[in-house]
Amino acid sequence: MLALLGGHFARAEPRDLALAYVQALLADPARGSAVEIAARAGSGSVWSTQRLLTRTVWDADLLRDSVRSHVVPRLGASGPCVVLCRHETVRAGAGAVAVTPAGAAGHERNTQVAALLCYVSRGVGGLIDRELHLPPRWTSDPERCARAGVPPERVRPQSMADLGQEMLERAVAASVPIGWVFGGPEFADPGLRRWLCHQRLPFCVELPQIPGPSVPPAESRQNESWQLLSRSLGAAFGRPAPGFGLTLLARRHPSGRISRFLLHASLSAPGIPAARTMTAAGPAAARAVHEADARAGLSSHHVRRWVAWYRHTTLAMTAAALRLEAAPRAAKPGPPQPGSPHPVRTEPSHPRGRAPRSR
Repeated sequence: MLALLGGHFARAEPRDLALAYVQALLADPARGSAVEIAARAGSGSVWSTQRLLTRTVWDADLLRDSVRSHVVPRLGASGPCVVLCRHETVRAGAGAVAVTPAGAAGHERNTQVAALLCYVSRGVGGLIDRELHLPPRWTSDPERCARAGVPPERVRPQSMADLGQEMLERAVAASVPIGWVFGGPEFADPGLRRWLCHQRLPFCVELPQIPGPSVPPAESRQNESWQLLSRSLGAAFGRPAPGFGLTLLARRHPSGRISRFLLHASLSAPGIPAARTMTAAGPAAARAVHEADARAGLSSHHVRRWVAWYRHTTLAMTAAALRLEAAPRAAKPGPPQPGSPHPVRTEPSHPRGRAPRSR
């Protein structure tokens, strides 16, 4: 832990507090308020914990890079896949950065949505990047963003796919071994697909509802099935990289739900087996996010400001990375299951307890 965290702090006091913060998350991940973490860490004052998340001089992005450098070698490069995940967290009140109402009328709740990048190898996943999504009601209100400490250059409309591309660009620049990229409908934007094709990266993304070849009516089946819809796709789907092809596939879930996927893969790669390989990484990534929530306090914070969100999230990613085994085995079954409708859309997290917030 000291090797992972120590080099990011110029003074011993904030370094020791960061170490205690991560240890507190590992010991009791459900307790994420400044008061609770300060008590668990043995800190004499809650303000020291709040300073760590808001005012102390350290760079959460550099720690993120260290987490990535820790996770990737430990998981290895056996069929490596990076998975773009949408992670939603329920928040009490409307004061936290980037919260927005969600749900049906009369049942609205405030949520934060983040894009996470998960590295998966040998059926085990680890988080290596994160970005907080600013919804339109925030990007259209610069004063509200300023009160929450959002940097002016980040106050602009960005889709989940835009955030996903930012994270993938960092992974490529860091020479992360990427055999495949997988993402849900939020990451099927044509701009991101064009970038992936330009990078010659194989990918499989679930498509939103789009016009396409019809699929036969659902039948009563015990297992999921795949169907090749088309290899002759028009310009609307993009231009594949040289030596690659774009294939449209349908996946029928045991529930009868049908989802369509766009596959960008080598012309020598069989379409359906390649898609099965890539989509299998989705449940592994969802398990990694679930584990980071349940065992490393990913969503158990009560922070309100932009920098505090990034710092807490990065420290929680650090805690999750430290739980990875040096030689991981195949992941044990756990929620969510491979047949789940949205393998990379995690269920909204509900932090427990309410206490003074980090500002």
